[in-house]
Amino acid sequence: MIHTKANTSIPPSGEILSLLTSLCATSNHDAHTRALALKDTTLSSSPISYSQTCLQFGRVLACTSHNLLPMRDVQIWSDSDGGVAVGTLQKDPIAGWAQLREMSGLLLKNALANAPVDGNTKMRMRLLPDASLEIKGVLCQCIADEMPGVRRVSSSIIASCTVGNEPVGMEPLPLSEWGQNILTPHLVNCLEAAILVMEGNAAASSNNVQWALLGSLQTLTKVLEDDADKFEQGSGAAFTKIVPCLLKLLQTCGEERVKVDCLQCCVHMIQVMPGSLVAQMNDFLGVLSALASDASISIRKYVCRSIVTLLSRRPEYLHDHMAPISQFILTATGDVEEEVGLEACEFWLVFASLDETMCTPEMMDVVQSLLPQLLPTLVKAMVYSEEKKGDLLEQNETDAKIGEDRAQDVAPVFHRSKAKGGGNDEEEEDEDGNYDEDKEWTLRTCAAASLDSLSSGFPPECTLPHLLPVLQECLEHTDEWVREAGILALGAIGDGCGTQMTAHMSQLHPYLMSQVTTPNNLPQLVIISCWTLGRFSSWAVEQSASGTQPDLLRAMIEAISGRILDNHRKVQIASCSALATIAEHAEDMIIPYLDPIYRVLVCALERHHTKALLVTLEIFGSLGEIVGAATGEGNLPSIYIPPLLTLWKTKAKENPMDRTLLPLMESLSYITTSIGMSVQPWALEIFETSMATINAAIMILSATDYTDEEADPLVCAADTLDGLVEGLGSNFAELVMSSTQYGSHFLTVLVALVGYDVDSVRMSAFALMGDIARQCPQVIQHGMGELISEAVCCIDPTYPSVCNNAVWALGEVFVRCEGNAAALQPYANEVVQLLISLIMGHGFNEENGPLHGLEENASTAMGRLAKVNAQFVAADLPRFLNAWFGGCSKISDQGERRDAFEGLLLAIQANPQSIKSASPDIADTVTSFLFALVSWHIPPDNISPSVLNGNYAFVAFPVGNDDLQYKFGVFLHQLKSIVGVEEWNIVEKKFPVNVRRLLREQYNL
Repeated sequence: MIHTKANTSIPPSGEILSLLTSLCATSNHDAHTRALALKDTTLSSSPISYSQTCLQFGRVLACTSHNLLPMRDVQIWSDSDGGVAVGTLQKDPIAGWAQLREMSGLLLKNALANAPVDGNTKMRMRLLPDASLEIKGVLCQCIADEMPGVRRVSSSIIASCTVGNEPVGMEPLPLSEWGQNILTPHLVNCLEAAILVMEGNAAASSNNVQWALLGSLQTLTKVLEDDADKFEQGSGAAFTKIVPCLLKLLQTCGEERVKVDCLQCCVHMIQVMPGSLVAQMNDFLGVLSALASDASISIRKYVCRSIVTLLSRRPEYLHDHMAPISQFILTATGDVEEEVGLEACEFWLVFASLDETMCTPEMMDVVQSLLPQLLPTLVKAMVYSEEKKGDLLEQNETDAKIGEDRAQDVAPVFHRSKAKGGGNDEEEEDEDGNYDEDKEWTLRTCAAASLDSLSSGFPPECTLPHLLPVLQECLEHTDEWVREAGILALGAIGDGCGTQMTAHMSQLHPYLMSQVTTPNNLPQLVIISCWTLGRFSSWAVEQSASGTQPDLLRAMIEAISGRILDNHRKVQIASCSALATIAEHAEDMIIPYLDPIYRVLVCALERHHTKALLVTLEIFGSLGEIVGAATGEGNLPSIYIPPLLTLWKTKAKENPMDRTLLPLMESLSYITTSIGMSVQPWALEIFETSMATINAAIMILSATDYTDEEADPLVCAADTLDGLVEGLGSNFAELVMSSTQYGSHFLTVLVALVGYDVDSVRMSAFALMGDIARQCPQVIQHGMGELISEAVCCIDPTYPSVCNNAVWALGEVFVRCEGNAAALQPYANEVVQLLISLIMGHGFNEENGPLHGLEENASTAMGRLAKVNAQFVAADLPRFLNAWFGGCSKISDQGERRDAFEGLLLAIQANPQSIKSASPDIADTVTSFLFALVSWHIPPDNISPSVLNGNYAFVAFPVGNDDLQYKFGVFLHQLKSIVGVEEWNIVEKKFPVNVRRLLREQYNL
């Protein structure tokens, strides 16, 4: 039996110990399940029960020994499981009790951070005042505990519950309640007590001071990392004492872990740059200098990180010390310990990213003076470490075996959303900056990125004299790993020094080609050579185009294509990526080589797996997007479309939700759009496979709770259908009718997609709806009401991408309703009010602003609605007329622009008084209209303000729009009449001189 002794603190109850034991006993499933239910019940039944349970968890955490437990509670605990837990504890009392305390702390943290909802108030439970006060005391006590695990969990509770993600004041333990008077003063006292002992001004009677120092630093590190700004605001005057304490500890303490924690705190302090750090900046820099040569790897690493953080956040504090700091960082970049080198190397990357306001000419001069030593250091850092070489050689054997990739080697697959009208498609990841096949952020990749940035930031004449000898030495080296690093360095300077390197490319390009084509070459050499050839592919294209080396493009394509069928999966990926880059630069020049390219890619469909297959599938779409209709000429489609369809159906049969299908469907979407009617022999099969994918995905998703990402097959299948619409045009209607399996309920599926509860699905569905309305409106005629209703519901700028496509789709529907205003009558008023809000910029996220193109699409849709019936718009015209002028002037597509302005003029004709009531000052309305009119005459290559007052550069009204220009002329004279000659003359004098000339010469005004 466990004996107890008296204790001044309140010990935990036997009941809570019994609960903890049952929660630990996962092997006893029934007892564990009952314990979980009991825990949840006691935490959620009432605020009193919640507070008491949290308090009991805290008392277990604070109880330093099982010997402090009252006999009564020990007996309750023992009786709960027949003495098993108590007996086990007796075998290893110190470690066993510490483990129980840590578990109790974790349960307390979870109970506070994820408090249950009070059934009465419908709000998160909060601690009652007495319980909250005791728990705060427990946490302050426990960060000074002897047990490291207890200190760790206590500091974690403090950080998560004081500066977590909740708004200020809503945290479980808000700083406003104890930051100024309890927590931060206590942390500072722990630091100051340790400093007194270290300076010999106080005696250390026990280890308590040391434990308190470690726990307080651990706590400070976590709270500052989570939210330094919030911690500063909630800490009061005590916060100003933290930096002096940290600097004093860095100067006096000899213990590595203390110095590392202090440096970590300083790094986080730099993020907010408190006045106390600014005041002691010179002392801080002096401390960093003193620690720069410390024997500890961790200390040197955090010294570098401190300097890099200062450079990125507040470079002005480094101006006067740039020379010695840069010299230190240069030395550290070549540190024998790679983790130190990586931290130091970040300095050069950050430096190269500073804008002109942050980087002074003096700083540039300092770094430029170091380039002769720095650039070779960076190239040397690009050579794989011995450990990494061994790993890669071992991995080469695995990668050369044909088969599926390991799950950990495959990045998630995402689709590219399709924005309509003036909106932007979501950008794909930029593959151009991948300096490492595994995409790890290492010293090697950081050095390559730094060289890339520095070669762009400094003129080539400052970098190449120091780089070329190093590159030549690397490329001629007998060690293939050094040659690989040299080729990486060559590729890294492709952007910054590409033009100047043309003088050397006649020698370098054949060298790179030989590295790709040499049999049994080190795979990493082949991989990096493919990437570097891609970086300099514009040179090869220019050589072929100019006739200097007319056969060079063909030779490069053959060399790269020859590696696509390599056994090594990363060589497959690198060669496919290089081919896509070459195609992007070659454009139409690649057309003569499409046949052999497609034949190789089709073979790759059977040979490649997982990641390599994904990259291969993307190339089919890229070629369609880049080359266009030429990919559909002759027998080319018969080479690649049937194998793609076979792969699609095969994989979909195994798993319709297979994410490999996403790039396949996206590629087919680009292909069908590009080759137009050439897709007709396979159009029905593509249509029915898309529909089958949609039906299967809807059925599978309906049976489970799904994430937005899991609905991506619906998005891509809808995009593939949209590609058919864009490619076949009006013939899509005939295609739908020809499908006996899906033709009759295509419209039902479309209605389901536009109303789906995932944003990306609705976005693609509205793109499909709009294109059908534009190309073959008869397909959706019988479902027009439902489709319009769903689109109207989605005119919500909270979801800008969906809103954008819904507005664009409605605009296309309105075009088809000209002469049939009755069809829009039920929706017109609501649509007008929603479009007014978009045109005037209401409801947008203030931080991000409106989605590009949304205002333009709304202005177009309003114009098209007015063309159906101007009365729909006329009554509300004074509210938004001037904003509508502005929105119309931003539309880039000529057809949409014309519709918008024609509708606008019709609306004004229906309500001419709107001119006078649109603004308190009619001059504002006149000016708004005139600048909208002027937008038709601005040359596309001169959109600067100088076009208004500089040399006259306005152009004639676009060809083919004479009738619209005539309407503008008529309206201008009407406008002058409405305003009155006297007022018009006053306004006209304020027009820029070129605008007055334009009105005079083009509109006789």
